Amino acid sequence: MRFPNTLFARTSLTITSALLLFMLFTGFVIFNYILMPVGKQGATDLAALMVLSAKTWVELPPAAREDFQQELRTSHDLRLEPTPPAATIKPLVLHSPYLLFLEEALSAHLGHPVHIQQAGDDPDWHWAIFPVAGKTLYLGVRHGHVGAAPPRAALIILLGASLFILLTTLLVVRRITNPLEALSQGVKRLGSGGHHQPLSENGPTELANLARKFNQLSNEVQQLLDNRTTLLGGISHDLRTPLARLRIAVELLQGKEDAALLQNMRQDLEEMDTLITRTLELARMMQEDEIPTQAVDLEDFLHTLGASYAQEGKALELQLEAPCVFPVNQLILRRILNNLLDNAFHYAGGHKVVLRLQCSRNLVRICVLDQGSGIPQEQIGKVLQPFYRLDPSRNRSTGGSGLGLAIVQQLAQLQGWAVTLENRPSGGLSACIEIPG
Repeated sequence: MRFPNTLFARTSLTITSALLLFMLFTGFVIFNYILMPVGKQGATDLAALMVLSAKTWVELPPAAREDFQQELRTSHDLRLEPTPPAATIKPLVLHSPYLLFLEEALSAHLGHPVHIQQAGDDPDWHWAIFPVAGKTLYLGVRHGHVGAAPPRAALIILLGASLFILLTTLLVVRRITNPLEALSQGVKRLGSGGHHQPLSENGPTELANLARKFNQLSNEVQQLLDNRTTLLGGISHDLRTPLARLRIAVELLQGKEDAALLQNMRQDLEEMDTLITRTLELARMMQEDEIPTQAVDLEDFLHTLGASYAQEGKALELQLEAPCVFPVNQLILRRILNNLLDNAFHYAGGHKVVLRLQCSRNLVRICVLDQGSGIPQEQIGKVLQPFYRLDPSRNRSTGGSGLGLAIVQQLAQLQGWAVTLENRPSGGLSACIEIPG
């Protein structure tokens, strides 16, 4: 039968085996270096008392011997009999370690082998037979004379410790493996595309942190899946309108040439091309690996960026703190700010747009401030999603493609930056990028 190849089974077996081996080693050391010496010393003392008692009994006058026998039994739990205590005396079949030590000690005192025997069917007393001064005496020792039973105690301790170790190990290992098993099931559900159920974030700190990180990862994966669904739905919806217009234009062009219709068709094709380009850009940004950063003078960087808009005749005011050298990726930052500035000029209605830089040792904050109509408060979080437009008609001339702010959000998350949108008290929107050091 093959042992289960599970973390719970193998961890339990490893811990239990190690602790049991330690218990066996501890028991061996205690038995050999504590119990055995104590037992030998106790047997030696008892053997000396028995020999001394026998010699004393022989030297006493006959009238005092009975009192001496009674004193031995009362005070020392020993029986001294000058005659056999039973009709039959047979060798003791099983010897405890203590009785073996007693035999050795008696043999050493008397100078000849002495064997512990049992009288009849009485298991409570063990007898030693030895001659003293020409007499044969029978000295009995009660079975429970010492009171201690080292082998039995060691066995009980071993069994009790084994049961305690087994139960404790199973409890501890189960507490550790339960969260891991739940994590395994969560990963399995996540891999199969099933609905994510948040894991419990209780238990040891390490496992709780692991469950918390997994829940965050699952939420991010679910958000990516939702964005993918939105992306595909937005593409399908936005492509349907220009395709329908092209289909009508093709029907109208049959048999004649209309410059206005051709121009409209070109515009529809450009709209479709722009939509596909922005969509591919967003998809590519979501798949890019970590991009290295380098120290950049942000004052010069923003001056250069602002000059390109000034050449287009757009009113852009720079409010910069100098000097400000910070590690950023120029390409990513330029694409984010271009999207934010294009969005600001689109809604500014010809008014001035402000590009503001605030710099500290651990944080850079770059804000684009416009004077447009702003965003309804309940929709501020939604405009960062792909294809979400404030204009429900989805008209390109009024609502854009719905991808500009989504690209900003994805690029910022890729770099570990934060995007914040706030309505300005004086009117318009403040879109800021926060770059931690």
